[in-house]
Parts: sequence; structure tokens; C-alpha cells
Amino acid sequence: MRKKEEKQFPLANKENCAVYLNRIISSCELCMDRLKNYNIEGEKLLEEYAGKDIIPYKIYAEMTDKTSNVTNYLLNLLGDAQTSSISYFKFRSQISKHPVSDVILEPLEDLTQELLKDFNKMRNWQNHVPESLLVAEMEQVEAGKMEFLMDPVDITVYKNVAYDYFKNLIETNISFYIAARKLIQAAKKDYRNVYGKSVVYNRVYVDSPLDSNKSIPTKQSAKVQGIKGNIGLNID
Repeated sequence: MRKKEEKQFPLANKENCAVYLNRIISSCELCMDRLKNYNIEGEKLLEEYAGKDIIPYKIYAEMTDKTSNVTNYLLNLLGDAQTSSISYFKFRSQISKHPVSDVILEPLEDLTQELLKDFNKMRNWQNHVPESLLVAEMEQVEAGKMEFLMDPVDITVYKNVAYDYFKNLIETNISFYIAARKLIQAAKKDYRNVYGKSVVYNRVYVDSPLDSNKSIPTKQSAKVQGIKGNIGLNID
């Protein structure tokens, strides 16, 4: 198999399009389950600290770590435009540019189309540390609203965050959930059209544990991308 064929899943026929959407939807739903639970946890924390001005930074950091993991994955699944990535944005773009026989997609609603573009922009911004952030910080320094010491180099460690700051995090995550749900519903509608009928989405709970056998496709994919083993595993 050629390198390009190993890296890219061919959206060349109706069956492959159905498989592609199936994978996006099932992966998204797993993330959405986790994000929903984190949002419920966040709302409970807001109730617990209501009336207080601050919340321990540890609580904020733990919530950020958990939610950013799933939101970043959802941004990739829904908004990535790279040619070798699995995403709903790429699927829609690919079918628009290279129509597939018997695959007819209904136009997205204006709001859904805008959301898809927003997810693409957010994905591109959030999955790297943009230099525009440093530019904005230097503007604050020049305006005398922020310090940037060169010696010593200060590494700021916060003990607390403002209640409103944490509240904004939770509200942003809830808003993100609603937006992602709308895009997933659009993907499900496309899947129904491509597959030819409505389907049931089951959550199957299994007793057998997740084990290393499930990582075989992941390892093969990493190998194709040129990733050799675990980063830093053999560094002394």
C-alpha cells in the first residue's frame, strides 16, 4: 500500500462515506458523554462556592485539564481541515469539492454552517500556542498593564481564581457542548442520507476491560505518520 493510501481514508464511494461518518459520530458521542458529566460537576462546584469571591486554583486547573482534553478532541473530530485527518469539516469539504456517486448531502442550515467554520477556526487556534498571544501580552506590557521580567524569570503560580473566572469556564464549556451537539446532529442526518435509512445509536456497556489489543490500529497509524515508540521512553 502506498504511503498516501495508508495516511488517507478514501472517500471514493458511498460505503466508505458511511464508515467515515460512523467513526466520527461514535467518537464524538463518547466525548460528549464525558463533557456532559464534567459540566454537571462544574455546575455543582459553582453552587458549592456561590457567594464566595475565589475558588482554589487546583479545582480550576483540574476542571480545565479534564474539559480541554475532550473539547480539543471534539474540535479535531468536527473542525479539522487537514487532508489526512478524520473530521466532519473535512468530510463536508471533500464531498463538496469531489462529489461521490449516490452521495447527496442536503445543504447545512446557515447557523450550522457558521458553527462548522467556527469550529475550524477554534481548532486551528487552540491546538497550538499562537504568537498573537505574545503580541497581545507585549501590548499590555507597553501600556503598563502587565509586567514581563527578564531576570529573574518569574513563573507565576496562582493559589486561587476569581469565582467569575471559573464561572466563565463552565458556561463556555456548556455553550461548547450545545454547539457540538448541533454539528453532531447534522452529521447524523448526513449518515442517514448516505446509509439510506435511520439507525439506532446504542451505548453498549461491556464487562471486559479495555486492553492493549485495542491500541493496535493506533500504533499502526502512528508508525505510518513516522512516530517511533513513546516519546522520551529511552532517554536517560
